[in-house]
Formats: sequence, C-alpha cells, structure tokens
Amino acid sequence: MPDGERWRTFAAGLADRFRARFWVSDQQGPYPAMALDGSGRPVDSVTSNMGHLLATGILNADETNTVAARLAAPDMSDAYGLRTMSSQSGGFGPLRYHCGAVWPHDTAIAVGGLARTGHPEAAARLIEGILDAASAFDYRLPELWGGDARADAPAPVPYPAPAGHKPGRRQQPSPS
Repeated sequence: MPDGERWRTFAAGLADRFRARFWVSDQQGPYPAMALDGSGRPVDSVTSNMGHLLATGILNADETNTVAARLAAPDMSDAYGLRTMSSQSGGFGPLRYHCGAVWPHDTAIAVGGLARTGHPEAAARLIEGILDAASAFDYRLPELWGGDARADAPAPVPYPAPAGHKPGRRQQPSPS
C-alpha cells in the first residue's frame, strides 16, 4: 500500500499522544478520560465514552482489558444497559441525559467493541440488559431511559420520568 508506513507511523504517534493526554487514574486504577477541558486538562469522569475506543485499534491489549473491566463493573453495567456515567461518579443521576441514563446505541457500540476484543461475557450482560428493557417498551427502544440499577427498579424508567414516578415502581402507559 502506498504510504502505508507513513500512516502506521502517524497512527502510532496518535496513540502515544492519546495515552499521554487522556489516561487518568482513580482508586480503581487507570482509564481513559472522557475529554479534555478548555484548558487541556483531562475530564476524569468514568463514562461510557471509553467503550467507543474498543473498536478503534488505538488501545493496546492491556488498555483494552482495562476498559472492558471498567465497562463491565456494576457501577457502569448493572442497569438495563450501559450507563453514560458511573453510578460512583459525583455527577451521576440515573435520569441525567449524559450523566447516568442508558442510551441503547451507546450500549451497542460498547457491545460491538467488547465482542470484537474478546470480552463476550461483558458484551452478553449488556445485551441482556437491553433485551430486558426492550420488553418494557414493547420492543421499540426509545433514545434513552434511566440508569437505575436493575435490583432497584423492576423495569427501566422512561426518560423523562413521568410525573409522580417512584423508583422501583413500574409505570403503566397512559391511555391514548
């Protein structure tokens, strides 16, 4: 392939720059930051965005395993799919759009990456969550739903939650 070596060198440099700028750590270990803020500092919230990296090839084998483990941990995956933010993060709220709700398309991206990188058990658990949610929505998945833990809610909480919703109590559809 013409210029193949040039592009491999570019990709390796990009991966090195990514590692230097985006990898952060907390008490559970290293993980990729969600973004860089306006001053170039890593935004260190644990989010589902790291699942997008699995299919890119930018991660090495150890980094892939680290990301897979973070996504499979209960703080990210014990809901009806993958939460957009860890339930252990300070900004978490199960019905916050970017900070705790479950997006089925985001879960699907992570599932594809997990399966591609040799983490079928983690992928299967996330798929089970989506399939369990699907039945609550008559198999027509909405854009998102609440990231409540499955142990705390017998069904996914629709977004936005209907007035008067009490966590753990399934809402009946309103008559049309």
